[in-house]
Amino acid sequence: MENFEQELRTRIKGDVAFDRATLGLYSTDASIYQIMPKALVIPRDEADVRAAVETAAKYNVNILPRGAATSLNGQCVGSAMVIDFTKYMNKILELNPKERWVRVQPGVVLDELNAVLAGHGLVFAPDPATGNRATIGGMMGNNSSGTRSIIYGITNDHVLETRVLLSDGTEMTLEELSAEEYDRQAKSDDKRQAQIYSGFKKIIQANRDEIEKKYPKVMRRVQGYNLDSFINGESWNLSKIMVGSEGTLGVFLEAKLNLEPLPKNKVMCTAHFTQLLKAIGAVEPILQHSPSAVEIVDADIIALARKNLSLFPLCGFVQGNPQAILVVEFFGQTEQQARQKAEALAADLKKKKLGYAYPVISEAAEQAKVWDLRKNGLGLMLGMKGDRKPMAFIEDSCVPVKMLPEYVDRILKFCSSCNVPVIIYAHASVGTIHIRPVLNLKDQEDIDCMKAISEFAFDLVCKYGGSLSGEHGDGRVRSPKLERFFGLQIYSAFREVKKLFDPAGLMNPNVIIDPNPMDHNLRYGTKYKLSLIHISEPTRPLYISYAVFCLK
Repeated sequence: MENFEQELRTRIKGDVAFDRATLGLYSTDASIYQIMPKALVIPRDEADVRAAVETAAKYNVNILPRGAATSLNGQCVGSAMVIDFTKYMNKILELNPKERWVRVQPGVVLDELNAVLAGHGLVFAPDPATGNRATIGGMMGNNSSGTRSIIYGITNDHVLETRVLLSDGTEMTLEELSAEEYDRQAKSDDKRQAQIYSGFKKIIQANRDEIEKKYPKVMRRVQGYNLDSFINGESWNLSKIMVGSEGTLGVFLEAKLNLEPLPKNKVMCTAHFTQLLKAIGAVEPILQHSPSAVEIVDADIIALARKNLSLFPLCGFVQGNPQAILVVEFFGQTEQQARQKAEALAADLKKKKLGYAYPVISEAAEQAKVWDLRKNGLGLMLGMKGDRKPMAFIEDSCVPVKMLPEYVDRILKFCSSCNVPVIIYAHASVGTIHIRPVLNLKDQEDIDCMKAISEFAFDLVCKYGGSLSGEHGDGRVRSPKLERFFGLQIYSAFREVKKLFDPAGLMNPNVIIDPNPMDHNLRYGTKYKLSLIHISEPTRPLYISYAVFCLK
């Protein structure tokens, strides 16, 4: 490691860190996991990335590309050299408004990109709630989606081209190729490139029927590798196997992205319900009205917001004490057109006796308050007092919409049988509702409850033909279930894909392939404790969480 550090510091123009305090800051992401990295590199440019990857490969050090670490399943933590793209490699490289595409570096923040695009009437459509910090590289690694996926799909639907660096130093430009163009690449004079193109085609051909059989038939499916993107159609784009690979196959250097026109007008209907399951049951008839989004806010979030001085002003649209509110948004060429859609939904719900209040909101400022309340839901939940917190481990499983009420009902009843409270929020339109059991992961009994709930949810998802992950990926929490979910043949194909792109196994190991059990490397765990250290200035004790600095 001394030689590795010395060579990195010599070769990298950007920032390099090996000290425990800095690495401690990179030992966690937004998940329940924590692993101390081996090193940190913040590259200034692509030359730095190449030098870092080459040096890591030379010394057999694992490699973990990372954005803003908003991932909820532990994709961004590992015993590896972390490459952080957010400080320097965050530029918009080229924008073509006429053809509606943009070329960016991986560290570009979504909201900052969209602020620039808005001036051209365009948007990069996937819109996770963490958009004010989530980076494009992270969104591609995770195959993110968001509020309006019902009309825009997921990140994989909008990546046109990528340039990637593999752990052996191979650099590739991945773009859509016709069958003839693809075969030419498979016979290229570049032996490594030919090996990848030809090898990947053989994997798909050998497993085509099983891929068709085993992959869930729901739009929100971001688990394993995207092999199902290659079983239909003549043209292939290997960017689609890199997107959603969670840093296990290679490093993104840049990407060319598809852009969508900004909607001209938006109006929302906020349907209030006295029962949570009645609200979830209303999703299917709501979808017949072709909304752009259907989001759920439950009673717990409303209650927490009403007690919060900064969020209380956002609750003006809430009438009475609903157990759930469905926020339903409509696009329109004119405000009148969008409003007519929202009012038609309100009338239909009232006629069907679904809900009790249906405020229609057309003012942009008032709509923004509703969305702010929805986006602040996670922060409100995590600020709950006590050791028990809403934990992410089954939060984004996706099932067919018609099965959603039954799925949620059975999860709630099972958690109740374990004496575990549950908070529900976010998407409803595509069969994904974020379900967070409230647990204390410093307590072994609650850790055992987490594993039991996870197994129960897994069985239900399989029964209903759903996806283990609808948008948050596999990481360290769901990778252990991939082989059981897909079966040995598909999981063996995943292994072949991993070995093809990353033969030395350096890229983000123990994610997707060969994972540890889901309760390994927990940020807290039964041995968690606060550590007391002393600093000389100011002269007072400073309490620092073990969860941040790993002090024992």
